[in-house]
Amino acid sequence: MPFSDFLVALFQALQREGVRFCVLRNYEGFPAKNVGSDIDFLITPSELPGAIRALASIEGIRIIGFAERYYVAHLFVEGVSTAPGVRCLGIDFIWSLNWKGITYLPTDMLLEAATQRQVNDETYLVPSPAHEAIISLLSSLLVGGWLKEKYFPKVHKIFTDNRCNVFAALRPAFGDKPATQLVSAVIEGDRPKMLKCVSSLRILLVLRSLLRRPIRSIRAVFGYHKREFAVRCTPQTLETVCISDPDGLNKAANLEHELISMLQYSAKHIERRRFGLGVSPALNSPEEIANADLRFTAQCHSVATISEIVLCMAKEWLSRFKKKDNLTLRIYAEYYHDLLIVPQSYHYCGPMWFARLVGGLIPSFNLWILLDAAPDASQSEITQLMPVENLRQLKAYRSFVITRKKYVILDARMSTARLAEDMYIAIVDMLAQRADRQLKRRLSASVCR
Repeated sequence: MPFSDFLVALFQALQREGVRFCVLRNYEGFPAKNVGSDIDFLITPSELPGAIRALASIEGIRIIGFAERYYVAHLFVEGVSTAPGVRCLGIDFIWSLNWKGITYLPTDMLLEAATQRQVNDETYLVPSPAHEAIISLLSSLLVGGWLKEKYFPKVHKIFTDNRCNVFAALRPAFGDKPATQLVSAVIEGDRPKMLKCVSSLRILLVLRSLLRRPIRSIRAVFGYHKREFAVRCTPQTLETVCISDPDGLNKAANLEHELISMLQYSAKHIERRRFGLGVSPALNSPEEIANADLRFTAQCHSVATISEIVLCMAKEWLSRFKKKDNLTLRIYAEYYHDLLIVPQSYHYCGPMWFARLVGGLIPSFNLWILLDAAPDASQSEITQLMPVENLRQLKAYRSFVITRKKYVILDARMSTARLAEDMYIAIVDMLAQRADRQLKRRLSASVCR
């Protein structure tokens, strides 16, 4: 679906559900294009179920990812083209602009002060200039402690042209002096001075909130950290896929580039990973993918001792419970089961009973994909196609994969483009099914409340 059609359909669906929304930023190119990688909507927290129903009701797209934090719900949809080659888009429904749970701009005030903007025949709300500039500045400066240069030219202009309105919006949360210092630093374009304001802004935001609403503020801080712990330190925001490529085929490495490019924006972070090794940087653009080095050294490729196996297992379990700040999709091209099937390739000389024991303790995947060299061939044809050892390995991979909870077997003889397309379909189908279960639970919980 072209982005312009999707945008109009989403606006209409939200209005049908009675959701009052405000597009926070990056709306300048609407409806022709989306400037950012996602769309940020400001809503009230009680309207999140209606917003989810509105998004799910749009024909031609499907929700493939959902993660809820203290202040925002991240949703990812498939079937929207924002640029050539892009098939997915992120939608954020935000209901609180805060730092560590303490609000710096009330949602109700933002919605009341929002102004109308026209897209063809559709009208929607955007923040007032002063509020938009504050959001664009503080979302990185206050929350992250850094300045997002992308938004600064517009922020600087609004602060200069609307100094009184900006000061009036900042004053309730931070007080006169810090608000004055921040406004002056922005107008002057003094970046070091802006960064020096961060500590005092945070301290005064918390102190003023505790003095005015102590119980509510403490509950907000506790709720924020509780939700962030669930996102960052539990597997609930992690989706994992393993691509099994039996020895002799060697197609997985060639497919990774194209596949990850196709999956762009299907999750907040897309990671390419190998068992027992560090995570490679998230690859979210074709340029990054093209420049990435998929090869790793033979030293890292081997698991030579029992202690190394145990260490790899521990690292893998730990990776499921840390280093996540949003929905993450991990693609594994190799995994521990390779060691069980072809131990000689890993120079493993320990007891196989121990390797199988550890194999039962290793975390599994949401989806397994096997590249089969001869899925429909007869026994005699397979014997002619490949050597005896390769045939043994292929049979072992088949026997292993079909015991998994969710798996797909693809014909490795197909072209790289066709294989990548089929793998993409399998992955987004899995993501859509998991997201559907999560959303049903979320909507059921909102009804119970």
